Amino acid sequence: MNVKIRKGEISGTIFAPSSKSFTQRYVLYSAFSNRPIKINNVSFSDDEIISIKIAETCNAFIVYDKKSIRIKPDFRCPDRIYAGESGTSYRLSLGLLAARKCQTLITGEGQLARRPVETLINALSEAGSNFNRCEDGFYRLDAGNSSNKPVRIDGSTSSQFISAMLYYYSILGSGKFTAGNMVSEDYVKITESCLRNFGVTVYGNGNNYSITTGNYDIKDIDIEGDYSSASYFMVLGIFSGNIKIKNLNENSLQPDRIVVDLLRRATGSIDFHNGELNVEKANNMGEIIVDASVSPDIAPIISVIGIFSPAGVKIYNYHRLKTKESDRWKGIIDMCRAFGASVVTNEEFIFIKRDSIKDPESIAFTDHRMIMSAIIAGIIAESHTEYKNVEKINKSYPEFLNDMKRVGINISFDMDLYH
Repeated sequence: MNVKIRKGEISGTIFAPSSKSFTQRYVLYSAFSNRPIKINNVSFSDDEIISIKIAETCNAFIVYDKKSIRIKPDFRCPDRIYAGESGTSYRLSLGLLAARKCQTLITGEGQLARRPVETLINALSEAGSNFNRCEDGFYRLDAGNSSNKPVRIDGSTSSQFISAMLYYYSILGSGKFTAGNMVSEDYVKITESCLRNFGVTVYGNGNNYSITTGNYDIKDIDIEGDYSSASYFMVLGIFSGNIKIKNLNENSLQPDRIVVDLLRRATGSIDFHNGELNVEKANNMGEIIVDASVSPDIAPIISVIGIFSPAGVKIYNYHRLKTKESDRWKGIIDMCRAFGASVVTNEEFIFIKRDSIKDPESIAFTDHRMIMSAIIAGIIAESHTEYKNVEKINKSYPEFLNDMKRVGINISFDMDLYH
């Protein structure tokens, strides 16, 4: 699906969509641990739906009620699961299936098979599971000999490897492991928070982890709003108008919450008030520095600021961006140059700075975050750009275009495929 977007009089309020990081963790752990739960404020992004379908494949009965789901698990090992393009569901499911001693074929979309998972496979294999790599790049698992043997795992590629091992040992009832070189540690804290709500105790110091399982009380959980999704409207607001964002937890564990601090320091035009995040058009813009090893998901939208900022944006540890849903390092460079920015790269960082704003005829990404970032760039630039593959944004933010309309953006579609 292709769209063209025209800037209107920007002002309004949006409700931040659910954090799929939380939703997927609760859905999958409930299904695999046989612990029922009701989950509220679900946005039903593609990634959330993938986790729900995996739960159903594992014999969980799901009751749908508007933006809530009730999970009634009765776990059975599936012959096959489909992980779509969801790295979180894929990697967590590997740990959970192994702990459940399943014999399962894991499948998904081609891009997911190319994302790194070997470090996790090696750790689970050391603990007794057997994996055979298929021609499509996914795996057939035989976990009949899985155990709670202590292992060591490197976390420099993805924090999801650490989260998968936490899930693995918690399903087994107890265990210990060592993690090294961890990136995006706050995502592991989200996993620990989820496990605590299910009665699991995690002792960890960032390297050595010990897990024990107990009783749980929680039966009902509200999923907080997603900072990475809300960040598109934060950036739009500081350039174009007044926007209020509801449903964000000011004390969130999400690493992407740092976007508020980054924009506050650079502009002074964003802050919480009475539980809402208020974003006003900025009069000044300072340099922004972001660490992609901590918050890779906000790097694309922060790079948009650089297109229009004389002070510029620096993105450190950009190599982390090469193993996401696409090569976001290349995507960021291509997008920023398409809109006329000066882009300089060295071994340490990418530096993006305003130069001569351009009006690209079309932008064609397949990565949901790159598409949404490019749309925001086009609105700020008041371009006439056509954006392709826009249906891909459903992976994380199904209501993105509708929320655009809510704040005054005009959207024209080449076909009526967006719901």
